[in-house]
Amino acid sequence: MKRILTQILLLLSVTAAIAQADYYKSIDGIKGGEPLKTALHKLIKNHQQISYGSGTSSTWGAFYTTDAVVENGKRRVLDMYSNEVRYFGSKGSAVSGMNIEHSVAKSWWGGTKNNAYCDLHHLNPSDQNANSRKSNYPLGELTSVSWDNGVTFVGKANIDGSSQNAYEPCDEYKGDFARTFMYMFTCYQDLTWEYTWMNYEKSAYPTLKPWAVKLLLKWHKQDPVSEKEVNRNNAVSGIQGNRNPYIDYPQLADYVWGDSINYTFHLSGDVEDGTGGSTGGDDVEIEVPEGYYLKLFEDFEQEKLNFTPMNVTGEFPWMFEYQCGEVTSYDDDGNHNDAESWLVSVPLDFTKDNNAKLTFDYVIRYCATDKVKDYNQLLISRDYTGSIADATWEVIDFDAVQNTVNWDKTTTDEIIIPASYMGDKSVVLAFKYIGTATEAGTFEVDNVKLIAAEGDNDGETENGDDSGNEGGETGGSEGNGGSFTSGNFTLVTDAAQLTIGDSIVIAYENYAMGASVGNYRYKTDIMVSGNTITYLADDVQIILLEEGVIEGTYAFNVGNGYLAATSSSSNHLITSETLNANGSWTITIGSEALAVIKSQGDKTRNTLQYNTSSPRFSCYTGTQKSVNIYAKSPVATDIDVTVVEEENVNVYSLTGTILRNNVTRSEATDGLQPGIYIIGTKKVIVR
Repeated sequence: MKRILTQILLLLSVTAAIAQADYYKSIDGIKGGEPLKTALHKLIKNHQQISYGSGTSSTWGAFYTTDAVVENGKRRVLDMYSNEVRYFGSKGSAVSGMNIEHSVAKSWWGGTKNNAYCDLHHLNPSDQNANSRKSNYPLGELTSVSWDNGVTFVGKANIDGSSQNAYEPCDEYKGDFARTFMYMFTCYQDLTWEYTWMNYEKSAYPTLKPWAVKLLLKWHKQDPVSEKEVNRNNAVSGIQGNRNPYIDYPQLADYVWGDSINYTFHLSGDVEDGTGGSTGGDDVEIEVPEGYYLKLFEDFEQEKLNFTPMNVTGEFPWMFEYQCGEVTSYDDDGNHNDAESWLVSVPLDFTKDNNAKLTFDYVIRYCATDKVKDYNQLLISRDYTGSIADATWEVIDFDAVQNTVNWDKTTTDEIIIPASYMGDKSVVLAFKYIGTATEAGTFEVDNVKLIAAEGDNDGETENGDDSGNEGGETGGSEGNGGSFTSGNFTLVTDAAQLTIGDSIVIAYENYAMGASVGNYRYKTDIMVSGNTITYLADDVQIILLEEGVIEGTYAFNVGNGYLAATSSSSNHLITSETLNANGSWTITIGSEALAVIKSQGDKTRNTLQYNTSSPRFSCYTGTQKSVNIYAKSPVATDIDVTVVEEENVNVYSLTGTILRNNVTRSEATDGLQPGIYIIGTKKVIVR
């Protein structure tokens, strides 16, 4: 199964990247975001252009090597657009019924026959019918399907806020296409793009629109690098001399567009050498109240900071010359100037936190009296990806006051981070300064301290509660609310392993069952390493196993009722307030840990399965995809709550690559490059 192979294939990708270290040495030590993307662009843009079409030295000749698998002495075409079986003839000859397909449509840059037109990294042999059906539509997650062949799906998707034509590849190839698109919009970021579905008309950074970044990063992580991609990348590199860096180093995607854009990329480690979450140095004592832990501290005295200055208007950035963050648009010549300057924090992971509190010291001087709170602000965002203008910001009032006498700092009262951000993975804080041509004040910030309490303890116990409030397990609301400690749900390979009182997740590949939508349950995201879930989206449905009304059956408690099959004529899976035979399920588990889950009531559509054509979990007659069950027992939860220093853990990179297996927690960080890692079940910053 794909999930079983994930770590092996990721390691193959890492191995390929190590072998290409010399090729990538020019990007070592480059800061994420625009600088890193530009460095990658310079690295990969120059390559050997081959001719387009038939011939041994042309596209079809290349496909004979890059897109073939030998079966019974014949070379079968690898087609990512259909399940049609076709074979190559002589090298360089076109295959009947197939086209040369541009995954990033050539019409998006006007069809000019340039390097992009001939670039093998995004050219693939494609079934002609599928190629025609998908047209030049963008990628998308379809809300309705008008045509499909089981591999390529065409229909409507929500594209940048409106319903547009789109196509969606099957799950097996979503990561392949995501990494191809990342390559294309890096290699050719300087093209004048004519279509603007996924890309801006011309933009070196981020080039891709925010909705497209979100989609590609999601598919990139759901469908990790495969052996097929590694082999193809090597083959294409041998022909045209450049590589797809997002295959060799999958973590680059996060450094260019994701939650690591404020950090520096290093070839020697899987993550950057930033200091998010540091305590400001080993010799600094930071007071943290009982029941909380220190999430971030910044005194602006270290070489590497947790905040990055960014200018929106003018050239008056935040400075750090006086061991604090300071900004003013009053220049050395005595002029006041228009300016908008931001100081943006590293991404903050609140997925396990119940509440968080912030304090900081500040000075505001020479500001217009009626503009103190407008020109000196604290803000928060959950969708910042490197562009201030494209993010949604919420102002957090810290009761700003101006010091008209001296430069003595004011310490804020405890500022409660809004509860709506608890459970979010990549939250950023920012200080915003405004200066004008008539009023150029000064804003100083120092000793920024953020503390948080995990689980549902509200800061009342020393260690918090790592178990969190897991939906049905405690009779609460659906989903885990972001408080679940990932890594405890393990694949069930035998139904005998299940026990009344277990918490379970029902999943198919890298999708898990989410909340109810009418007569079905929508899909949401998980990440699996080996046989263990390493990440769950906030809206994954956690189910509590109870006894069904029929002996030997289970009831699925989802907090506000029980899952039940309720129709013999359509695919109804609903939440019922009362428990009866339709909400009593038998579970059998066969090969590859595939579970057959059947309601024992009077409904013929009684098998809980996953529909890949209209992605959802519901009840069917047996023609859809079987699911897997991941379980976590109450006993295991209790053990996890009492964490001991020497427990054994695994160490992962942010992209899910396992770096160390079954090491003690105290040894987990020994020798690691500075950066962000997942150690056991927690995201840890190594200094």
